[in-house]
Amino acid sequence: QSNEFRTLNENQEVEFSVEQGPKGPSAVNVVAL
Repeated sequence: QSNEFRTLNENQEVEFSVEQGPKGPSAVNVVAL
């Protein structure tokens, strides 16, 4: 996972795209709103 996930606040709204990866769907292009 990206370090970006660790910098988000609790209950922080985010926008992301879901991409099918080798281990199943994963969130990509995560942006805090």
